[in-house]
Amino acid sequence: MKPTINILLSIALTVAISACEHKVAMETNVHTDGSLDKTIVIETEDTTKNFLGIGPQNGWTISTRPLQDSVKGKNEKDKKWEVTLQKKFASAEEANAELATPSDTLFRVSSKFEKKFRWFYSYLYYSDTYHAINRMTFPTYDYVTKEDYSFIERLPAEGTAISKADSLHLSELNKKIIDVYGLRAIFEAQFALDVKLIEESNLENRWLDTLKKHKENIYDYLVKKQDVKDDFMFTVMDSLGIPLPPNSKSRFEELYKIEEAKLDFIMDANEGKYTHVINMPWEVVRTNAGSVVGNKFIWNPPSIKFLLKDHTMYVETRRLNYWTLLVSAGVILFTGYLFFRKRT
Repeated sequence: MKPTINILLSIALTVAISACEHKVAMETNVHTDGSLDKTIVIETEDTTKNFLGIGPQNGWTISTRPLQDSVKGKNEKDKKWEVTLQKKFASAEEANAELATPSDTLFRVSSKFEKKFRWFYSYLYYSDTYHAINRMTFPTYDYVTKEDYSFIERLPAEGTAISKADSLHLSELNKKIIDVYGLRAIFEAQFALDVKLIEESNLENRWLDTLKKHKENIYDYLVKKQDVKDDFMFTVMDSLGIPLPPNSKSRFEELYKIEEAKLDFIMDANEGKYTHVINMPWEVVRTNAGSVVGNKFIWNPPSIKFLLKDHTMYVETRRLNYWTLLVSAGVILFTGYLFFRKRT
């Protein structure tokens, strides 16, 4: 028997500390011509797949090694592996075609590169954006406020101590996301499956009206029951006397697997401990990195940063154009020469 809807919810949308945490490190070397060298390191129990959907099949070089802590005294099936994937891209657009393709079940990262000439200085701007890992279509605006988003935005790097007041706020925000928004989002997704089944079955509109009429009562029951089977929303239609055709159960299971895949992705992505590194040439102008070591810019964003909305990590650097100084000096000297020559 698969997990109940409530267990799936608590696993998939939790932003609290989890025993299943795994590390994800992404590093990009940015070159002045806009080409990118990307390295991604993932801790996983399955070396044949990952939540980015990349591997040797699309040109990534891959290497694996067992994590020692997972090998000692454990069965072969319980081993954890460190998988390193590397690939060179000619441009940010080329990288995006592979890493930022719209998907409900893959982690998406968008890169942006800009090079600008400003006479005395040349500027490089580069950013990576983690797209929101919440793939539920139910909107958040009635549940998460602007103040909540502002609070999330100012949270420090993963592992950094926060005040007791902020810790309490974060705990309450987690509960609101899980117990209020999360449960409603999953209910809305499964209610939509019932609507789709009725529409596909070409039943009279009155049966769709019957389902919608009882919508809030069904949700209240779900909240109070706290333990329902995966086919709960299908049995609801039977209890309402909706005359679905015989093959409807298998169709519901087919549609349910699609929603379940979304939850599995949210679970996997949300449990990650992320390290993000951008290596940039030239002198830094501005960045929102958590720490800087030379030309290495490092972030350790907690997953709540990109649970509900996109999160961008950026760096801008510049280099003095010495030739423009020489040209400018030459122009000034030549202008001065013409001025004094005219006076004489």
